[in-house]
Amino acid sequence: MRATLVVLFLLLSSVTFAQEPPFDFKGIALGSDISAARSNSKFECYEMEKRPPHRIVSGDHYCSHHYSIKGEETIAGAPIRNIYLYYYFGKLERIEIRLWARDFHQVLAALQEKYGPGSVKTETVQNRMGATFENSIYPWRRNSATLEAKKYEGDLEISSLDFETDFARQEAKRRRAGAAKKGAKDL
Repeated sequence: MRATLVVLFLLLSSVTFAQEPPFDFKGIALGSDISAARSNSKFECYEMEKRPPHRIVSGDHYCSHHYSIKGEETIAGAPIRNIYLYYYFGKLERIEIRLWARDFHQVLAALQEKYGPGSVKTETVQNRMGATFENSIYPWRRNSATLEAKKYEGDLEISSLDFETDFARQEAKRRRAGAAKKGAKDL
Protein backbone atom coordinates (compact mmCIF):
# COMPACT_ATOMS: atom_id res chain seq x y z
CA MET A 1 0.00 0.00 0.00
CA ARG A 2 2.74 2.44 0.98
CA ALA A 3 4.71 1.60 -2.17
CA THR A 4 1.61 2.23 -4.28
CA LEU A 5 1.16 5.66 -2.69
CA VAL A 6 4.81 6.55 -3.28
CA VAL A 7 4.60 5.52 -6.95
CA LEU A 8 1.34 7.45 -7.37
CA PHE A 9 2.88 10.53 -5.73
CA LEU A 10 5.94 10.36 -7.99
CA LEU A 11 3.81 10.03 -11.11
CA LEU A 12 1.55 12.91 -10.19
CA SER A 13 4.41 15.19 -9.15
CA SER A 14 6.30 14.54 -12.40
CA VAL A 15 3.22 15.59 -14.36
CA THR A 16 2.66 18.63 -12.17
CA PHE A 17 6.26 19.83 -12.35
CA ALA A 18 6.96 18.94 -15.98
CA GLN A 19 8.11 21.97 -17.89
CA GLU A 20 7.05 22.83 -21.37
CA PRO A 21 9.79 22.67 -23.98
CA PRO A 22 11.60 25.97 -24.55
CA PHE A 23 10.58 28.33 -27.32
CA ASP A 24 12.37 27.51 -30.54
CA PHE A 25 12.54 28.42 -34.20
CA LYS A 26 12.75 25.34 -36.43
CA GLY A 27 14.58 23.32 -33.80
CA ILE A 28 16.96 26.05 -32.62
CA ALA A 29 15.78 26.39 -29.02
CA LEU A 30 16.40 29.03 -26.41
CA GLY A 31 19.10 27.68 -24.12
CA SER A 32 20.82 25.70 -26.87
CA ASP A 33 24.57 25.86 -27.37
CA ILE A 34 26.13 28.18 -29.96
CA SER A 35 27.67 25.14 -31.69
CA ALA A 36 24.22 24.36 -33.18
CA ALA A 37 24.21 27.63 -35.13
CA ARG A 38 27.91 27.46 -35.99
CA SER A 39 27.43 24.03 -37.53
CA ASN A 40 24.40 25.22 -39.53
CA SER A 41 25.51 26.53 -42.96
CA LYS A 42 22.61 29.02 -43.00
CA PHE A 43 24.15 31.06 -40.18
CA GLU A 44 27.27 33.16 -39.82
CA CYS A 45 28.36 33.82 -36.22
CA TYR A 46 30.37 36.73 -34.84
CA GLU A 47 31.77 37.99 -31.57
CA MET A 48 29.96 41.12 -30.42
CA GLU A 49 33.17 43.16 -30.50
CA LYS A 50 33.23 42.58 -34.28
CA ARG A 51 29.58 43.46 -34.87
CA PRO A 52 28.52 46.01 -37.48
CA PRO A 53 28.20 49.39 -35.72
CA HIS A 54 24.46 49.69 -36.45
CA ARG A 55 23.58 46.49 -34.53
CA ILE A 56 22.28 46.81 -30.99
CA VAL A 57 24.57 45.17 -28.44
CA SER A 58 22.87 42.12 -27.00
CA GLY A 59 24.91 39.13 -25.91
CA ASP A 60 28.52 38.01 -26.31
CA HIS A 61 28.03 36.47 -29.76
CA TYR A 62 25.39 36.73 -32.44
CA CYS A 63 24.58 34.72 -35.51
CA SER A 64 22.74 36.02 -38.55
CA HIS A 65 20.89 34.07 -41.20
CA HIS A 66 22.58 35.18 -44.38
CA TYR A 67 19.94 33.80 -46.76
CA SER A 68 16.89 35.36 -45.11
CA ILE A 69 16.98 38.70 -46.91
CA LYS A 70 16.35 36.80 -50.17
CA GLY A 71 13.19 35.27 -48.73
CA GLU A 72 14.64 31.76 -48.81
CA GLU A 73 13.70 31.12 -45.17
CA THR A 74 10.07 31.14 -44.09
CA ILE A 75 7.92 31.01 -40.98
CA ALA A 76 4.37 29.70 -41.35
CA GLY A 77 4.88 29.99 -45.12
CA ALA A 78 5.77 33.69 -44.96
CA PRO A 79 9.20 34.94 -46.07
CA ILE A 80 11.56 36.09 -43.34
CA ARG A 81 13.55 39.29 -43.77
CA ASN A 82 16.13 38.74 -40.99
CA ILE A 83 16.99 36.30 -38.25
CA TYR A 84 19.44 37.09 -35.45
CA LEU A 85 20.45 34.72 -32.66
CA TYR A 86 22.04 36.24 -29.53
CA TYR A 87 24.19 34.23 -27.14
CA TYR A 88 25.35 34.93 -23.60
CA PHE A 89 28.12 32.68 -22.31
CA GLY A 90 27.63 30.31 -25.26
CA LYS A 91 23.87 29.75 -24.73
CA LEU A 92 21.09 31.06 -26.97
CA GLU A 93 19.14 33.64 -24.98
CA ARG A 94 17.38 35.70 -27.68
CA ILE A 95 16.01 35.14 -31.19
CA GLU A 96 14.91 38.10 -33.33
CA ILE A 97 12.91 37.46 -36.48
CA ARG A 98 11.75 40.23 -38.81
CA LEU A 99 9.12 39.67 -41.49
CA TRP A 100 6.88 41.73 -43.71
CA ALA A 101 3.89 43.25 -41.89
CA ARG A 102 1.60 42.06 -44.70
CA ASP A 103 2.29 38.48 -43.50
CA PHE A 104 1.78 39.16 -39.80
CA HIS A 105 -1.72 37.67 -39.45
CA GLN A 106 -0.69 34.48 -41.27
CA VAL A 107 2.23 34.00 -38.86
CA LEU A 108 0.12 35.03 -35.86
CA ALA A 109 -2.45 32.34 -36.69
CA ALA A 110 0.31 29.70 -36.70
CA LEU A 111 1.72 30.98 -33.39
CA GLN A 112 -1.74 30.88 -31.81
CA GLU A 113 -2.23 27.33 -33.09
CA LYS A 114 1.10 26.25 -31.53
CA TYR A 115 1.09 28.28 -28.28
CA GLY A 116 -2.58 29.10 -27.68
CA PRO A 117 -4.49 32.35 -28.15
CA GLY A 118 -2.39 34.36 -25.71
CA SER A 119 -3.34 37.88 -24.84
CA VAL A 120 -3.13 41.05 -26.89
CA LYS A 121 -1.90 44.51 -25.99
CA THR A 122 -2.30 47.52 -28.23
CA GLU A 123 -0.41 50.75 -28.64
CA THR A 124 -0.61 53.62 -31.08
CA VAL A 125 2.23 54.15 -33.53
CA GLN A 126 2.71 57.12 -35.82
CA ASN A 127 4.31 57.36 -39.23
CA ARG A 128 6.44 60.28 -40.48
CA MET A 129 3.40 62.00 -41.95
CA GLY A 130 1.65 62.02 -38.58
CA ALA A 131 -0.94 59.31 -39.33
CA THR A 132 -1.59 56.97 -36.41
CA PHE A 133 -2.08 53.21 -36.49
CA GLU A 134 -2.94 50.59 -33.91
CA ASN A 135 -0.07 48.22 -33.18
CA SER A 136 -0.97 44.77 -31.85
CA ILE A 137 1.44 42.97 -29.52
CA TYR A 138 0.91 39.31 -28.59
CA PRO A 139 3.03 37.93 -25.74
CA TRP A 140 3.34 34.29 -24.66
CA ARG A 141 5.20 33.04 -21.56
CA ARG A 142 6.86 29.68 -21.26
CA ASN A 143 9.16 28.65 -18.41
CA SER A 144 11.48 31.65 -17.96
CA ALA A 145 11.06 33.12 -21.43
CA THR A 146 8.76 35.33 -23.47
CA LEU A 147 7.75 35.23 -27.12
CA GLU A 148 6.42 38.56 -28.33
CA ALA A 149 4.87 39.08 -31.77
CA LYS A 150 4.48 42.71 -32.87
CA LYS A 151 2.52 43.76 -35.92
CA TYR A 152 4.75 46.81 -36.42
CA GLU A 153 8.38 47.03 -35.40
CA GLY A 154 9.82 50.50 -35.92
CA ASP A 155 8.29 50.68 -39.37
CA LEU A 156 4.81 50.03 -40.75
CA GLU A 157 6.19 47.50 -43.23
CA ILE A 158 8.02 45.30 -40.69
CA SER A 159 6.66 42.88 -38.08
CA SER A 160 8.73 41.18 -35.39
CA LEU A 161 8.95 38.01 -33.38
CA ASP A 162 11.23 38.19 -30.36
CA PHE A 163 11.98 35.10 -28.27
CA GLU A 164 13.85 36.12 -25.10
CA THR A 165 14.81 34.50 -21.82
CA ASP A 166 14.40 36.40 -18.58
CA PHE A 167 18.16 36.07 -18.13
CA ALA A 168 18.81 37.87 -21.46
CA ARG A 169 16.54 40.73 -20.49
CA GLN A 170 18.23 41.13 -17.08
CA GLU A 171 21.75 40.78 -18.47
CA ALA A 172 21.14 43.31 -21.26
CA LYS A 173 19.78 45.77 -18.70
CA ARG A 174 22.83 45.23 -16.48
CA ARG A 175 25.24 45.74 -19.40
CA ARG A 176 23.43 48.88 -20.61
CA ALA A 177 23.69 50.34 -17.10
CA GLY A 178 27.44 49.59 -17.08
CA ALA A 179 27.85 51.22 -20.50
CA ALA A 180 25.92 54.29 -19.32
CA LYS A 181 28.20 54.65 -16.29
CA LYS A 182 31.24 54.34 -18.51
CA GLY A 183 29.78 56.89 -20.93
CA ALA A 184 29.00 59.32 -18.10
CA LYS A 185 32.71 59.41 -17.24
CA ASP A 186 33.44 60.56 -20.79
CA LEU A 187 31.27 63.70 -20.65
